[in-house]
Amino acid sequence: MGNQQFGKILKVDLRKRSFHEIGIDKNVVQKYLGGPGFAIEYLMESKVFEYDPLSEHNPLIFMTGLLTGTSFPCSGFYSVSGRSPLTNIYGEGLSGGFFGAELRKTINGIIIEDKADSPVYLKIEDDHYELIDASDIWGLKTDKTMQNLRSKLGKQYKITTIGPSGEKMVPLASIINDHFRAVGRTGMGAIMGSKNLKAIAVKSSKKINYHDEKKFNEISKAIFLLFKNSAMADVLRNFGTNNIDYFERLADVPHKNWTLHKWKGVNDISGSIVLEKLHVRNRPCYLCPFSCGREIEIKEGPYKISNAACSEYETTAAFGSMCLISDVEAIAYLNHICNTMGVDTISAGCTIAFAMDCYEKGILTQDELGFPLDWGDADAAIKLLNLMCKNEGIGKILGKGSKRASEQIGKGSREFLTTIKGLEAPMHDPRAIYPLGLQYATSNRGACHLRGFANDLYSGFTGFNDALKISKEKSIRERTIDNPEFARDVAISQNLSEINNALGICRQTISSGSQIVENLFNLILDEIYYLTEIRISLAELMKIGERIFNLKRIFNNKCGVSRKDDILPPRLKFSLEKGRLKDKFLTIDLMLEEYYKFRGWNKEGVPSKQKLADLKIDHYS
Repeated sequence: MGNQQFGKILKVDLRKRSFHEIGIDKNVVQKYLGGPGFAIEYLMESKVFEYDPLSEHNPLIFMTGLLTGTSFPCSGFYSVSGRSPLTNIYGEGLSGGFFGAELRKTINGIIIEDKADSPVYLKIEDDHYELIDASDIWGLKTDKTMQNLRSKLGKQYKITTIGPSGEKMVPLASIINDHFRAVGRTGMGAIMGSKNLKAIAVKSSKKINYHDEKKFNEISKAIFLLFKNSAMADVLRNFGTNNIDYFERLADVPHKNWTLHKWKGVNDISGSIVLEKLHVRNRPCYLCPFSCGREIEIKEGPYKISNAACSEYETTAAFGSMCLISDVEAIAYLNHICNTMGVDTISAGCTIAFAMDCYEKGILTQDELGFPLDWGDADAAIKLLNLMCKNEGIGKILGKGSKRASEQIGKGSREFLTTIKGLEAPMHDPRAIYPLGLQYATSNRGACHLRGFANDLYSGFTGFNDALKISKEKSIRERTIDNPEFARDVAISQNLSEINNALGICRQTISSGSQIVENLFNLILDEIYYLTEIRISLAELMKIGERIFNLKRIFNNKCGVSRKDDILPPRLKFSLEKGRLKDKFLTIDLMLEEYYKFRGWNKEGVPSKQKLADLKIDHYS
């Protein structure tokens, strides 16, 4: 079983229907804190890079962070990791809500191995673990699955589940918990489906052990109140993350698959419109003072839905501005399909935009699709999304994501891709935010705005610059495209993002929180001590983030990733004919060269033996 001083991880063999507990000792905490750090080490030890993502040899790892489930604000996050069936490299997603906090009270994580002979779900109640037949809920949508299990087990259970798309192993499949919080990206739901695991239900009567609970709670309460009373909290409580009208003013919103500089429909799908027409109530995650999650309903018409989750900015832009759909109710309905079927909204929206591009150019025909697919046609988008989620018709091709669909379609469709390492780019334009291009290109799970803080750095929306000594030499806004000075800042912000995830806290805690609370990093270091009795410095904390980032890079190197993959697709580089992005041709060559030097990687993007030795992970070289 091992030392359980800092908790335990449950190892589940689905075929043998066996359970084994792995203890977590001080060394693990000092090396990784929690969350994805442990997961990537386990994936490396298991040599998962040698196996197909949907084989029984690819484990699916659920991990809570070090602070998950404590009294620290916004600490409800958990991660899910494995080799991605969408990108064929390291895959990872995080989700908020309440499932992670409930799990952390009992165990720190779950390693799911092999494959069940028939559909099952995992029930966890304190130290009791059980695999239960799930044949009666196999095929149900995510909301119906949770309703069914709560009626059987009790309302106290927190549940995470896949929908029909995960069961069919659609590479875009997500994992959904609570009120439609999603482990969205990189297809972790497909891995879960490949293992015949429908859901995990957890209930705990336990409490987290603290070194000094009183002092920990005092700091947590003070931070919570500062967050709650901030101007940023007011914005997020009212509009959620859908500030598409604000991002539009920054030229940060992609339109018509990244080809238009401006689109008037933005004003029809903004957070203020959602608040006016669809809002029911706020649905905050565990101990969240920002409360960006909201419940909506559409009372009548073709898009009638209830108890639905509000579309966040990324979803709004992916289905809205990317596809030129200006009907806010249609976007809400598309989002609800993704949530109930269990599919990533960003990749789904981008893939539909890719298909619309192909249809406009005559590469995909009405006969192949089964219907016209014009820009702005919400009903056609809904038809296509349903086919993708059900793995039917043309959806069998497009449900694989735009990159793999393009490989199958051919006919020059590659020109319309917006993928990096196989993952569709999120809804922030690197032609407007220059360092974001470098972050996208080097992100370990493919194009990602959440695995770094480049957009925060460039907008000046940061409170961590002084603490991490970022952007000291020259104002970041004064820099030009492909300025190598961005390299150091992006790398440091990526390391910080790994810390954020290893702690199991919401991104808003660092992004917004570091502006609201001046000494936030020192307080986090104190919280780590009062929880674990382990005292670490800020430099040591950042070294942990660097270690996790580099270990993921080594995994990807072993999957075949090198400098050839750290690139931007043409659609994200070419300038537009009008507007603020006119004559903004984005290159990252100089930034990338400096980035590799700062990282201690060779010219092919492989970490040096000296760098790995410095990080104490050289045995993985």
